[in-house]
Amino acid sequence: MTTTMSVYEEDLILLQQLKAGTPEAFTAFYEKYRRYLMIVAASILEDEMEAQDLVQDFFVDFWERQLYMRIDPGQSKSEDVVIKGYVHKVVYNRCMDRLTARKAKQKRIAHMPVQDEACAPEIRMEIAEWQQQLSWSLKTAIAQIPPLSARVFELSYIQRKSRIEVAMEMGVSPNTVKNQLLRAMKILRHHLKKG
Repeated sequence: MTTTMSVYEEDLILLQQLKAGTPEAFTAFYEKYRRYLMIVAASILEDEMEAQDLVQDFFVDFWERQLYMRIDPGQSKSEDVVIKGYVHKVVYNRCMDRLTARKAKQKRIAHMPVQDEACAPEIRMEIAEWQQQLSWSLKTAIAQIPPLSARVFELSYIQRKSRIEVAMEMGVSPNTVKNQLLRAMKILRHHLKKG
């Protein structure tokens, strides 16, 4: 006759193995509770991806921070939920923290002024005029730069490429790129100060 262990007895053995640091015990724990915790988190957060992230973070913390050491079978209210009660409570609390953070973020965003609301129409027009004038001044100044320096400037500052990338693309040395950038910047400063 074979006797089957109760969930309580299985959890006690699993808990002992976890506290002994047995990696196989963690694998068994993960396989036993992953689906249950996913259901708990997804039902609270109403977002499966966020629930998956939260549950994965929990499992990492459970093992790395040895959260299993906090589980005391003597404090369990029911013989059936030694581990399940603890992990449910932890994941539930983490979900509630996420919801609180989500609501706070939504509240902050809702109270942020939209640019159109924050600026009076006259100010928006002044900003648009200033941007147009700056753009025209910059284009005029760039037109004064010799072609090689202008190309280096465009690749470096407008396309945001590194000196090495610019050098490789143009077939010149990184030192040439540096010198051409210095030349371009000197010309731009001179023309923009005049304007």
